[in-house]
Amino acid sequence: MNTPHDRHRPDPARDAAELTHEAAAARIQDANLARLRQEDKDADRIFPPGTAFTDALVDDNAMRRIGIATEAYGAAKHATGRMDLFHRLFENTGDDDLPWNG
Repeated sequence: MNTPHDRHRPDPARDAAELTHEAAAARIQDANLARLRQEDKDADRIFPPGTAFTDALVDDNAMRRIGIATEAYGAAKHATGRMDLFHRLFENTGDDDLPWNG
């Protein structure tokens, strides 16, 4: 039985808000990645070309590739003591940074 407190009840408005939020974060991550590619050869070498994060929203293979690349990039930056570069990939993507109507 669905009740107002049932979190699994379909809610198209909430789903749309979540997708909008995810798309905004992906666009920001793609912009962050584009800047990183300019100064860090590992970013350019490890991540797929183009708008990798945005592509991952609608393509399961792209999602798998971005997951593998993000993990590899994190490991490379950890190994060189440059986690600051890894963290820049996620700048301005937190819940407090993006509009959220969910």
